[in-house]
Amino acid sequence: MSAAIAPGTPASDEETNGYGANVQTLMSSTRQASDEPGVSFKKLKTGLNSSEVISSGTSSQVDPDDGSFEVPKSEIKKRKRKEKRRSRLFPSFDVDASGIKDKINVADLRDLVLWILADGVAPKWLSIYNKLGIPRIATVLVPGLTPDLFGVAQDAVQPVPMSVITSKIRKELTFFTHNFMHLWPTRAPGDRTKLFSPMTAFMYSPLPKADKTTLQKSIAAKPNSADNTANVLLKNLFMSAEEFVDGDYPIHSSTVVSDDDRQELEEGWVETVPRPPDVIHEKKGSILVQNRYRVYGLDCEMCLTTHGSALARVTVVNWDREIVMDELVLPDNTITDYLTRYSGITAKMLENVSTTLSDVQKQLTSIIYSDDILVGHSLENDLKALKLRHPAVIDTSVIYHHSRGLPSKPSLKWLAQKFLKKEIQQLNNGHDSAEDARTCIDLVKLKMEKGMEFGTFVPSTEPLLRRLARADATSRGGTEAGGLNGRGAVVDYGNPAQWHGTDARTIVSCKNDDEVVSGVRDSIGQHAFVWARMRELEFNRGWVAYHGPKKDRRENILAETSGDTVEDTNGSGGEDGDLAPDGKVLQADELQTCLIKLNKRLEEIWGCLPPATALIVMSGSGDPREMSRLNAMRSQFTEEFKTKKWDEVSVKWTDTENQQLLEAAKVARAGVSFIAIKGPSQQES
Repeated sequence: MSAAIAPGTPASDEETNGYGANVQTLMSSTRQASDEPGVSFKKLKTGLNSSEVISSGTSSQVDPDDGSFEVPKSEIKKRKRKEKRRSRLFPSFDVDASGIKDKINVADLRDLVLWILADGVAPKWLSIYNKLGIPRIATVLVPGLTPDLFGVAQDAVQPVPMSVITSKIRKELTFFTHNFMHLWPTRAPGDRTKLFSPMTAFMYSPLPKADKTTLQKSIAAKPNSADNTANVLLKNLFMSAEEFVDGDYPIHSSTVVSDDDRQELEEGWVETVPRPPDVIHEKKGSILVQNRYRVYGLDCEMCLTTHGSALARVTVVNWDREIVMDELVLPDNTITDYLTRYSGITAKMLENVSTTLSDVQKQLTSIIYSDDILVGHSLENDLKALKLRHPAVIDTSVIYHHSRGLPSKPSLKWLAQKFLKKEIQQLNNGHDSAEDARTCIDLVKLKMEKGMEFGTFVPSTEPLLRRLARADATSRGGTEAGGLNGRGAVVDYGNPAQWHGTDARTIVSCKNDDEVVSGVRDSIGQHAFVWARMRELEFNRGWVAYHGPKKDRRENILAETSGDTVEDTNGSGGEDGDLAPDGKVLQADELQTCLIKLNKRLEEIWGCLPPATALIVMSGSGDPREMSRLNAMRSQFTEEFKTKKWDEVSVKWTDTENQQLLEAAKVARAGVSFIAIKGPSQQES
């Protein structure tokens, strides 16, 4: 079955494609042909009345009754051949459903981008005529789209023609019926009981074999650091300026970054200062390491207030794991959730506390100077909670790698299990910030002992944008891009630089879907690849795991038993970066309105795409809520059963619940995708 450019878009109309000559020129050639003997003619409608034709100075061989004139048959054949050649040049999709035996997956869509724009391999599930004619690709991730909105079963495998399901599709989603030929059932990444990030699967591609081999050889050629335990210096573990920017850390004024990344010190924020020459700093905890540095482990606990997450406890330990500072903090705003299960903070603990954030800042800056080292795990979150800027940081989530590689980050609990061979965060009433801070110190000591390569893994993937840039540079012989930028643009909520790093040439931070549309419109003409995410439907359907003060935050902790920090089923946003623009959970009865807005926004994006641009719209996943609930239930049972009897655990986990989890995981991994090529328009011809 051939999938045309887009339904309702003329691809070979003579006005649309510029094939038809100017009427005066065409009729002039007709007049010349009419003077030649033996030339046959055929009437062709001009669309003009006889007076217009006569006034244009054309031949009088015009039928005044029907506004037609005679054209030589040879001219018609010539024009038809020209139209056929021109139509062949414009790219189009070909789909042979009979050859597709299984669902495509998110990685297949990524590989399609690599095949069109870079050095990827041609897919077996889709063919494109003249892929070189596609200069741009726009990909829009829309979590919240599910097969049921289009009348398609979740276990559908082959691409479904839109003409077959038109009557079943939600009436609000006319954009899809007008612009796509097929719905592609798409399998999200995951396993039998879990859903992995579709965004990661799409935005990271496997390293080519040659590059991976080169990397492995370079690592193998290095001396074995584990046999040379004295060579790892603390300064070698410091966060770099680039890592500060990529990790969305507060930037200290002494950190060397570009002017675009430097920010003024905002109201309520403080930063550490150099140690005065007359301060010996012989206070408790001032232990010199390598005869130069004073090192402090830091960990904070949070609670939720009417104005979002707020600091509730801060703990600092020294190099010898002794507590230097341990303070409970009373938030400025009303507490809505103490998050006791995770923070260990209770209402009773804060009952008589009067210490404020400002008090804590003064105490910290009297102990820690800018030439001291702070050690912690994902310290950007702690520093933001403290409203503190510090230049010398060692982050255990950076110096140790997740086994799956970037952009996944290992949890502190997983690192303690794997490398320190100990269990932490076992308390039923939350974390112990002192224990977490001490664990970070222990991990740094182990790294210094074992070597720089200890706890790291040879990467097997690389950012999609980096791969596109490399292929773009190779095709141009390493020269600078003269036209479209191969590194592309990213348009997303929050701070996209946190998970896309510096690989995107343009990064657009958005607060709502309207800003996403504007970002795509402003970027698509300048980049070969634009990636965007629209989230209002996701918020509406309650898919975001950490959307407001909800008990679903449980999964962030419970998933740590496997080394995963589950933050967002369709992305890599931070815990507090996934709130809806108004901070409220949208109601289910607003789904219809939300779909209407989504439809309009996608039409706006389609309208701004230049001709021959490929558009991919994908959901990323199916509905993850039931799977998340059951996984949390199973984790709770597993933890409780370690210390309690069967009849004492608060939840039960039997084969019935296990089968429910398997089915819920199938639902969570059942996504949908759509692919089209923007056709030419009259104005653009």
